[in-house]
Amino acid sequence: MHLLEVALFSFASLVVPFSGISAAMAKTEKAGAPAPSGAVEAELREDTKQAFKTQPEAAGLPRVLIIGDSISIGYTAPLQKLLSAKAAVSRAPGNCQDSGFGLQHIKQWVGKGPWDVIHFNFGIWDTHYLDAQTGQLIALESATPENKRRIRHNIEQYKANLVKIVQALKQTKAQLIWAQSTPIMFRTAARFDDIAKYNAAAAEVMNANSVPINDLYSYTLRDIKQWQSPDQCHFNDKGNAMLAQQVMRSILAALELKQPRSATEMQKGEK
Repeated sequence: MHLLEVALFSFASLVVPFSGISAAMAKTEKAGAPAPSGAVEAELREDTKQAFKTQPEAAGLPRVLIIGDSISIGYTAPLQKLLSAKAAVSRAPGNCQDSGFGLQHIKQWVGKGPWDVIHFNFGIWDTHYLDAQTGQLIALESATPENKRRIRHNIEQYKANLVKIVQALKQTKAQLIWAQSTPIMFRTAARFDDIAKYNAAAAEVMNANSVPINDLYSYTLRDIKQWQSPDQCHFNDKGNAMLAQQVMRSILAALELKQPRSATEMQKGEK
């Protein structure tokens, strides 16, 4: 069977508006479990050394760059194993955090390339609550009155940052894939919905720029209880392995559509 038929999506069908949680899914999985102590969504997870190891690049293999926060750090190593014979997978150094941070560092992360596929995400960090006066991250949201906190980037700021990031990434001529942010299950009520709202906003930007969307939100929500860690934000080994499989499918689909690099570009990537 053709690759695009066995994947959970066709590559073209990824460019669709994000609809958030379906009614059926919302009935199956409900947020609202006790929140862990501290802001686990802001953990850097940069001690996951395997994800940052430089991968040997075999001559002729397409080059893939992963950009994202600690969720992507978790699935990078298993993704590299899955694609070891088909693509050389690297990731940006460190946790890529929020869209503002990404905008500041995107050119540095991309470097001189060349890249065949760039799979990228920002979102969870954009929804952090900060102290309204100091700008410091609020670890315990429930203990901070609404008038003393602000969201890191409101939706309009988030969209504006993503537009500029996409513009920068398009200059690489790589096939781009946007990854929707995954659920944070300990958040409650409207706070739980923030990730879906930011995903919808991101989808508007990606659709306007013809960037395919890898909907990791819906994909993980279906089995969130089995795949997510006790902190209800990050993923356990099973979850990271399943995320890696989904990301692999999107990358392989993108590579089928990507025009082969020239001999000059190939030599540049092997240096």
